[in-house]
Amino acid sequence: MTEEVAKVIKLRASGGRTLRVRFAKDRREYELDLTGLFARSRHFAPLIGDTERFAKAAIIEDGLGIAWPVSTKWGPLDVSATTLRRIAEEQQPMTGADFAKWRKSLGLSLSEAANLLSLSRRTIMGYLKKDEVPPVVAIACRALARDKHLLAAHYIPTRTVRPAA
Repeated sequence: MTEEVAKVIKLRASGGRTLRVRFAKDRREYELDLTGLFARSRHFAPLIGDTERFAKAAIIEDGLGIAWPVSTKWGPLDVSATTLRRIAEEQQPMTGADFAKWRKSLGLSLSEAANLLSLSRRTIMGYLKKDEVPPVVAIACRALARDKHLLAAHYIPTRTVRPAA
């Protein structure tokens, strides 16, 4: 299975280090806070205190990224649509229904999910009914779903496991 290439089709600055972005084949418009990206990369230092230049972000390469009018030794300061898409997905709140889908997609029992996240089984059951689970839990769940090695390193089954033939 190959992932579809992300493309930005709509973009506007919405104050501070926040962008409103819409991606191709997605009806939603995301509000992306790029503060963390800027703080973790010296390449974005020219934009940290410059809201005027930040607001001049523009779609480039037919939507494959966005760029600002800041010159670097590699060309304009830019970020890929794939990176923006990933940030958008990570910044979305995880609901109880999303949490249930996560648990089922990994084939985890309530007890296994509780052990994996170092939480009580009762807390796990409570999250299933919440409008939004705590961000740290959402981050952990997404990382575990994305990285099979991370999951394998921390997963302890509560039932007998029979190796595949």
